[in-house]
Amino acid sequence: MENKNTVHDGWDEYSSKKIYHNRGKIGIGRSLGFGVFSFFSISMQGLVGAWLLFFYTTFCGLSAGQGATIFLVGRVADAIASLVMGNISDNIYKSKLGRMFGRRHIFILAAAPSVLFAITLWVAGMSYWYYMITYVVTTVLMSVLQIPWETLPNEMTQDYNERTTLSTTRMVIAGLGNMLAQFVPAQLFKIFPQTSPTPYIIMQIMFSVVTFFLVLITYHTTWEHFVTKAEAKKLDAETRLENGGNASSLKSELKNYFSTFKIKSFRTHMGIYLSSYFATILWSTVFVYYIVFVLGKTTSTSGFLQSLSIVSVPVTIIAGIAVTKISPRSLYLFGYSLILISCLDWAFIALTNPGAIMTWLIIGMLCYEIGLYILYFVPWNVFPFIPDVDTLVTGKNRAGLFASVMVFINQISQGLAAVVAGYLLDFAGFRQSTSGAVSQPASATHMIMFIVSGGVGIMILLAMFFASHFHLSKKTFTVLSDELTRLQNGGDMADVKPDTKRICEQLTGVPYDSITFWKKNHQSAE
Repeated sequence: MENKNTVHDGWDEYSSKKIYHNRGKIGIGRSLGFGVFSFFSISMQGLVGAWLLFFYTTFCGLSAGQGATIFLVGRVADAIASLVMGNISDNIYKSKLGRMFGRRHIFILAAAPSVLFAITLWVAGMSYWYYMITYVVTTVLMSVLQIPWETLPNEMTQDYNERTTLSTTRMVIAGLGNMLAQFVPAQLFKIFPQTSPTPYIIMQIMFSVVTFFLVLITYHTTWEHFVTKAEAKKLDAETRLENGGNASSLKSELKNYFSTFKIKSFRTHMGIYLSSYFATILWSTVFVYYIVFVLGKTTSTSGFLQSLSIVSVPVTIIAGIAVTKISPRSLYLFGYSLILISCLDWAFIALTNPGAIMTWLIIGMLCYEIGLYILYFVPWNVFPFIPDVDTLVTGKNRAGLFASVMVFINQISQGLAAVVAGYLLDFAGFRQSTSGAVSQPASATHMIMFIVSGGVGIMILLAMFFASHFHLSKKTFTVLSDELTRLQNGGDMADVKPDTKRICEQLTGVPYDSITFWKKNHQSAE
């Protein structure tokens, strides 16, 4: 009889499902299962970043401004959806469906068929509204289904090195995927004439089909924390206490979103993340234009150069080792310095047309790609630790909320970057086409050169400023994590060591003595 009741309780019965079971130490094998999901974003947006605006202006008859407007609308819609997605993922355990499939894994499962929709982006000769709708749907699907996956390292392990292994493996796979997103099109461009839109849709079909199966691998090889009925009651009681006895509302949720910026490490992290990613969107949006219209080379040349992102594999592995030895701040500054060197290289090539131009292009590209993959690696290696910094202040695991806010602001930033690039091209007199590349006025080529060198360089300098003020590292996180564990086990805040208190305040930006959540430990002790 008891067994029968357990089967039909609609809650804790699902705790025995495989997706809730910790399967031991996280090494390369389990990290690969987590990391292959990276192909989802590559299939949905990796190809877009490098080729879609060029495709719009070359085969769809859209102006650069129209294409950039599509990007902005898509990013805004994406950002709004992303903002609520973290909260939905954090709380979907309250529904039977969420408990059956997992508050994170239900969305991972939905990602598999969704990746096929991206194929609709690459149909030539359609209307402006067709491209608007297909882009908005694709980009919204990508972010809302990726956010729950991004919280998995926080749920799968609390160990710094294991989380680093997950992040490093993820970035190695993403690097391979980004390399393929350039290499595969480059080979297709050699087979089809430059006036044919066919290679674009073929490359998307290939990536989407492969990603469909990779997403299923992630679903079956990762796990998450199960929220028991008792935990759910406790969380609901805490939420009502915060909201004056009321359930969660739109006003309270907006308050939660803004509350993430009370955490100093998150504020600085977002400054680094947004300025550096703004730079990369400027670059990826315009680089193919730089190769084709400024230097007079082919799209195949652009694809070959960008396929040098294969260096991401050793770079990410080395960065994964380095970040356990040196601070993320030092890695940031090194990577950004290399990107600044590449900016100077693009300007030098365009202005002087040197001999052995391919050698100069390869040098610039290697500097850029090494710096780029440090830029990609460090924020996503750091991110899983930031919710723990917040937990010290709030007592809650709000990983989904932080992922939502991070993606929300990132999408707005990237949308603005694409609009800036597109409208600067339009302002400079860029000419669109429906049948391949056409000659451009000098004003347009000068603008292209400025964007890939000066525009990118300015944003990277801003990222360097924020990075110089970032203090989260393995050493400081270990101190904070030990203190959090002590408090979670009932430790008294009054017993904190002075150096621990200083580091906690440095990372949170909140005076230690003003934190109220753990003061109940002192009351319990009395």
